[in-house]
Amino acid sequence: MTVRVKEILRWIDSLAPFRFAESWDNCGLQVGSLESNVERILVALDPGLEVLEEARDLKCECIVAHHPLLLRPIQKVLIDSWPGNFIAGAITAGISVVAAHTNIDAAREGTNAQLVALLGMEVTGALETAPECAGDPRYAGIGLVGRLPSPVLLGAVAARLKCSLGDVPVRMTGDPQRQITRAAVCTGSGASLIGKVLASGAEVYVTGDMKYHDARLAQECGLAVIDIGHFASEKLVLEPLGRYFQSRAREEGVDLEVSVSRCERDPFRAVERDIRII
Repeated sequence: MTVRVKEILRWIDSLAPFRFAESWDNCGLQVGSLESNVERILVALDPGLEVLEEARDLKCECIVAHHPLLLRPIQKVLIDSWPGNFIAGAITAGISVVAAHTNIDAAREGTNAQLVALLGMEVTGALETAPECAGDPRYAGIGLVGRLPSPVLLGAVAARLKCSLGDVPVRMTGDPQRQITRAAVCTGSGASLIGKVLASGAEVYVTGDMKYHDARLAQECGLAVIDIGHFASEKLVLEPLGRYFQSRAREEGVDLEVSVSRCERDPFRAVERDIRII
């Protein structure tokens, strides 16, 4: 017995209801048919051409990506340029593409939950909430605030994240010897929430894509920042999401092979002093 795309959407909605998504976002089915049968899915961060090729190689009929392929309306689908080449390739290969973006960010078991687990943080609240969603036990809000299990040096927090995330650039503001007890986290791009972080009483903010002037503002206000990058902060959710799909398939007695993308890399790379230029 196989599952259809519409069942995959139902499973996502059970974990992270699509109504949790921000008004500007575009979640759900982006390419394909709700009625298509799925025997293999690929979970990925971005619906990129390398991911599409990986899905083809694995004979997947569905890609579940965190970031939407189509965030804004497009007027043309030109198959020799982005995103038309991706759309054409997916349709030709019979691959449906689903996006689960800010609904996953806001979910209790979503992207921020993985970062909280890395820090061992006890969550006490959210940086931003939607009143219409707040009563749902699956809802956590955008960005989380909480207490660390014990006072720890800022430099040690940054080092723990660097060790856990592997070979990714980690940037930090603040005194590494400062003792930290209260933290805020927001996966992805968290610069827009800097004012709410300052109001929360957090002593360190762990996020990605921190802008220069926001980092300066944080520094002047006594808030430390650890920027682990957009890619690294959100990639944490892929393995748990893959396990969730496997669990739902077992519960419902359907045959489904779930893979997590192995080809994705952060588009940014650190430039080493001894880099060779050919």
